[in-house]
Amino acid sequence: MNPNLFVAGVPKAGTTSLFHYLALHPDVFPSSRKEPGYFHPFKIKELDKNLEAYKKFFTGHSGQRYVIEATPGYFYGGNESADAINNFSPESKIIIVLRNPVERLFSFYKYKKSLGHISGKLNFGSYVDECKNTPDNQSIQKDNYDFWAMVGGNYASLLSEWYYVFDNRLKVCFFDDMVKDEPKFIGEICKWLDLDKSKIDDSQTKVQNRSMIYRSQVLQRVATSFDRMLSGVWYYLPWLKWPFSGIYNLLNAKPHTEIISDSLRAELNQYYQDDMHKTRDILKGRQIENLPDWLTK
Repeated sequence: MNPNLFVAGVPKAGTTSLFHYLALHPDVFPSSRKEPGYFHPFKIKELDKNLEAYKKFFTGHSGQRYVIEATPGYFYGGNESADAINNFSPESKIIIVLRNPVERLFSFYKYKKSLGHISGKLNFGSYVDECKNTPDNQSIQKDNYDFWAMVGGNYASLLSEWYYVFDNRLKVCFFDDMVKDEPKFIGEICKWLDLDKSKIDDSQTKVQNRSMIYRSQVLQRVATSFDRMLSGVWYYLPWLKWPFSGIYNLLNAKPHTEIISDSLRAELNQYYQDDMHKTRDILKGRQIENLPDWLTK
């Protein structure tokens, strides 16, 4: 069976936790890798070439109502990725989680720094300066991805493209609501999917994909490879991973303590202001009224 439930966006908005949470439901079958990436804008031109490999991520499906995968980068493919998903799985449903673009940008910076994908010498201010070299109208590409994150906080035009393709089969949620009350947040999604939320064991959930700073980047790369190798185990039995993560973080990780300065926050809020207003208008036009503060100010 082709996947029919996609968490398509946005990066660093709790999509990993959402995927793991929904995967606990007995009527939901998860992909063996959380982010197969088949419809990602980086791969959209190679769909036929990668189809058989993609289907293998769903081996073992045994009649569950929903087959889910979560690749938040799909959002940035806009109508091209949306059309490709809709053609591949015509009855599919899409979930997009939006986050305050300033906080999302900061989280993405911390994440990329934790992976060693950007220089450890960069602070957030210098990272933003690097991002400013990417024009607002430049599409996401492999060679600009690490510094495209600032542009990637402009949601309005992409959101319109996804709505145009999926209409009522698209649900927009907010990271703020997930953080405030995750069980309630998941309950509302289950209601939209006509799933019984009580069949999910909340005790088996835990925040996923938290950004840290790692003392040894070499050890972090080894740990990342090990994590990917056992991805199938973690997705079916996520609680087994927690003790390993706890011990590893104790040995090699430390919390990321950098904060956003008031002046830089004000600058970024100004940069995103027009797009946030457009995003708010799109959502209100879809009768979505319970908006987070960052969309109402």
